[in-house]
Amino acid sequence: MDIQKLRDNKLIVDKVEEALQAAYSSNEEFNAVLDEAEPLSFKSLRDPEHEYLVKVSDALYWVERDAYLDELDHWEGKRQVDQHEVASAFIQQSDQLAVFLDLVDALRVGRIAPFVGAGLSKPCGYPMWGEALRKIAQKLKGLDVQDIEPMMAQYDYLQAAQVLHDAAAQQVQHFIKTEFRQRGVVDGPVTLLPELAKGCIVTTNFDTVIEDLFREKGQPLDGYMHGTQAGNNFVQRLLRGERCILKLHGDAGQANTHVFTQAQYQAAYGGAGGAPFAFQNQLPRALRQIFISHSLLFLGCSLEQDKTLDLFKSVVVEGAFEVPDHFALLDEPPSPQERARKEDRLLQLKIRPLWYAAPADADGKPDHGMLEQILRLAIAVARRQVVFG
Repeated sequence: MDIQKLRDNKLIVDKVEEALQAAYSSNEEFNAVLDEAEPLSFKSLRDPEHEYLVKVSDALYWVERDAYLDELDHWEGKRQVDQHEVASAFIQQSDQLAVFLDLVDALRVGRIAPFVGAGLSKPCGYPMWGEALRKIAQKLKGLDVQDIEPMMAQYDYLQAAQVLHDAAAQQVQHFIKTEFRQRGVVDGPVTLLPELAKGCIVTTNFDTVIEDLFREKGQPLDGYMHGTQAGNNFVQRLLRGERCILKLHGDAGQANTHVFTQAQYQAAYGGAGGAPFAFQNQLPRALRQIFISHSLLFLGCSLEQDKTLDLFKSVVVEGAFEVPDHFALLDEPPSPQERARKEDRLLQLKIRPLWYAAPADADGKPDHGMLEQILRLAIAVARRQVVFG
């Protein structure tokens, strides 16, 4: 096309250049790196006193676009490696590469079902279970935090909740409804859930952080079961691979769905006094189905002895199902003996722990930043953005 035809087709040319310019502008950070070099300069033929300055990124993009794209690919690859350097080093130095790569494989084939505990809602302003129970105790007349501390020390949160509920049922329900209401900013590792979960998510949390997050991402969770709520065909949706959420303890705003106390748990699951779990009930049936059909990834959970783990143990011991590997990202215990004890218990349940360090921050609270870094690395490796292992 000669120059006259180029001028005659200015509208078409402008549209093409507009699209090319938009693509160039989308790489602002990369362009800034290229432009750290001195701009190219040349004198005007019309006015020798005038000098044209052209940024390196502009020149490379508009003159040698293939070279520009090659440099961009190299830069993005290096940035991915640099971004995950700390987590990569930690995984290899802590001798946990095999577990990590098996987690990546499960993530790559879309088999992961995150099991989300209170630790993931903590950065969004919600209390941990222990904090919530102690706050309730402080609000009730005739009851003190010390009345539930023996149960708290044994992680028997259901029995502690039962004591509080027996003392003032209405106040407990009111606390749950107000304490776990929507709070606004969704922050921390929980924001990675849409990149981890293709189908089902399980949570022990009352809040709506997960639902709000997926809605903001344009990926609403259409299937759901809140505690003992009936009539939503949850298991059918689960088996079809639809995006859905199982809220084991119910939803904060719906008191009739709550499974919070010992009595509520026994009504929902059975298993009172050592009796078998009532798998004809919808809640244990749904949880068992997820346990045998997905690889759970426990996040923000302490995984101390609790009723959910008792249910999983009953499924493993029964031996009627082929149970896949499950995974857990856990804060490393303070002693090798405690780690070995907990690891042995979890491995018996087909849960493979991946330990990380959570050092105290300036306020003396554990910093779980490594958890998020490990998750980001796993996502990047699963997408083949980073070669690892």
